[in-house]
Amino acid sequence: MRQTVLVCALASLAFLAGCDGSDEDERGGAGAEAPSVQVAGVARREILDTADFIGRVEAIDTIDLTARVEGFLERRGAQDGSYVDQGAELFLIEPEPYEAAVAKAEAGVAQAGADLALAAVELDRARELLARETIPQAQYDTAFAQRDAAQARLQAAEADRRQAELRLGYTRITAPFAGRIGRIASSEGAVVGPATGPLANLTRISPIYVAFSLGEAQFLSILDESGAEDLRGNVDPERSPPVRIILPNDESYPEPGAIAFVDNRVDPRTGTIGLRARFENARGLLWPGTFVTVEVGSEEAEVRLVVPQASVQRDQRGPFVLVVGEDGLVEQRHVELGKQVGSDVVVAEGLQEGESVIVEGLQRVRPGVPVNAVPAAPREG
Repeated sequence: MRQTVLVCALASLAFLAGCDGSDEDERGGAGAEAPSVQVAGVARREILDTADFIGRVEAIDTIDLTARVEGFLERRGAQDGSYVDQGAELFLIEPEPYEAAVAKAEAGVAQAGADLALAAVELDRARELLARETIPQAQYDTAFAQRDAAQARLQAAEADRRQAELRLGYTRITAPFAGRIGRIASSEGAVVGPATGPLANLTRISPIYVAFSLGEAQFLSILDESGAEDLRGNVDPERSPPVRIILPNDESYPEPGAIAFVDNRVDPRTGTIGLRARFENARGLLWPGTFVTVEVGSEEAEVRLVVPQASVQRDQRGPFVLVVGEDGLVEQRHVELGKQVGSDVVVAEGLQEGESVIVEGLQRVRPGVPVNAVPAAPREG
């Protein structure tokens, strides 16, 4: 009897304990708070309809400065990496030996001039004597030939003098255009010449080119937008669609450029055609060899819907965002995206202006669950 009472008591306690736990679970589920997420609104923004390409900055002019005569490097007129003006003296090779060569050549010209004057006098005398028939024709012919030979020697002496003057001029190396000089290879006092290699490189910085390539369809679209009837003449920068570039630090370059060169054929290997855009580069921000993003497109902006890039996720069907509806429930919405603009991305289809998309807290929610939506901090750009 006692055992029966004990068993019933234990069963009653287990039943009561089970009931109390169930009630707590139900109260806990009912009292759980919805997860908080940060949302941003689908907004309209003025966007330039452009196509992006990878471009490379190229110098319009770049040369290696090489000594054309041999001698000691007497003076360097520029420092490594400095900017130089057109006509500035960059290097001076010891000029004294070449000045002496010029003086010697001038003496040779004077000697040849004196010989010609004497030969001319002899020819005049021979002409008079021949007229009097006091000398034979052969003697007159000899005087005539000597005058011509003296004239030829004078011409040769003058050519030697010009050559000596040219070589003297080569001792002074000047900048053929304004630009930035690279590392100078030789020190003052070193022997330089044609065989020693370039003294330095000089590159024009302003203006400058950005080279890029377009596909055939893109190229034809740009031609149509520019209104060009044909390209049989030179490219007209004034009719070029605007060209903008994004620097490697993701900042927009402030100066617009214009297409200044179109290649004469499509590359059969890539199906693209090469172009160059010209930029004034007044501030010198563009350096040859730098890779940049080139934007070519319309000059007038169009209003497009944008969302933060942070709200976009992807699955097997493609990109999607999580939208918080008016009822506070999460909805998965697949979208068609356009170009990225700063921290935003253009949405072509799938969203409407004013809807809210989750930008932070995505890992804590799933479609169909309620959430506590908090506005995210205003975004820039």
